[in-house]
Amino acid sequence: MDSARADALAASSRLLAQGWIPRKAEAFRHLPPPEAALWTGESAEPRVLDEVAALMDGWTLHTPVAAGDVEVRLFDAADPQQRAELLRLLPLPGDDEAAPFAWAHRALVRQGLRLRIAGGAPAVLHLQRQACHAVEAPLLLVELQAGARCVLLETHERGSTPEVTQNLRVHVRLGPGADLQHLRLVTPGAGDRVAHHLEVRLEGDAVYAQALLATGSSYHLQRNVIELPGEGARARLGGVLLAAGSALEQQVLCRHGAARTRSGAEMLALGSGAARIVANAHTHISPGCDGAQARQRLAGIPTGGQPRLVLRPHLEIHHDQVEAAHGATWGALPDEALFLARQRGLDERSAKALIVEGLARAALARAVDDAQLPEALRLEAALAAAVARHLGTSSGESNRG
Repeated sequence: MDSARADALAASSRLLAQGWIPRKAEAFRHLPPPEAALWTGESAEPRVLDEVAALMDGWTLHTPVAAGDVEVRLFDAADPQQRAELLRLLPLPGDDEAAPFAWAHRALVRQGLRLRIAGGAPAVLHLQRQACHAVEAPLLLVELQAGARCVLLETHERGSTPEVTQNLRVHVRLGPGADLQHLRLVTPGAGDRVAHHLEVRLEGDAVYAQALLATGSSYHLQRNVIELPGEGARARLGGVLLAAGSALEQQVLCRHGAARTRSGAEMLALGSGAARIVANAHTHISPGCDGAQARQRLAGIPTGGQPRLVLRPHLEIHHDQVEAAHGATWGALPDEALFLARQRGLDERSAKALIVEGLARAALARAVDDAQLPEALRLEAALAAAVARHLGTSSGESNRG
């Protein structure tokens, strides 16, 4: 047996010994993930959905404006030497509640894509992914060297292909003074089971900004772990979550480990029908983090039916010289705004769409400087389409929104 296969079997054994995520796990108790067999492919015959896409593990890289100095490499996890080199770049799964996802990924991963961006001219990239296996574990590594700047649009859109179970891991590493604006569009199919895990690490004075537009599915998790070990590092994340009769959760965990670090997390949950949406923010500030700043802002708005919207802000502070605030609001669309929109001759659905788009656009703009983005990378068209799908779904019905 080759070492790559042995490593995959060892990861499967570790998952079996450790067990899957218990239903009462604190981080997942409001939206428990499906059983382990789904994520490892044990419950279904392996199927290749697209032979051509599988050659690049489903990734397509576009450079709509400027490539900058970007090194692209695809690792083959079936090759023992390449697998060993790839796994050396990754931390071992920890002992937190999400660790079983990491072991399941390690057991199934087939390839890994790495983008390495050097300093100099800013890079502007569009990274598109198409599902190529019925059960898959994609891996993406994004490394910005000291002083590098990049705008990255990462899109995951589904067509009419069969249902997919996807356990994606994204590792982002920002060197001192690096700056990454990361836009993410994730619109799975109605029956898909999706778990995206992003681990971001920032060195001194690095800046990370993420804007996420995500829609619901059978199961959809967006989990972000932001490490701030470098003095002066800053991270802000904004998420717009749309679910109509489907499930969707965003988790943002920010860990401050140095002085003058800043973090901000904003989530807008828009649910209709029997949707289940969880917005979960947790910020940890370690001792010695003088001047650290943390903000959390969570909002839930039902747009029809009887959705279940759970908002969970949480601050864990172990130092005195910090500024921190959190808040959660739950309520209907503003009546006055709806009235004014109807006065302009709009029907009720168009009026709702206008208001929802405005709220969502503002949430995303507070995370990423939309005014400075190239036209090709803006999420405006995708947002309008997602809102139209969301509001066009009758109460209790399930679709991509």
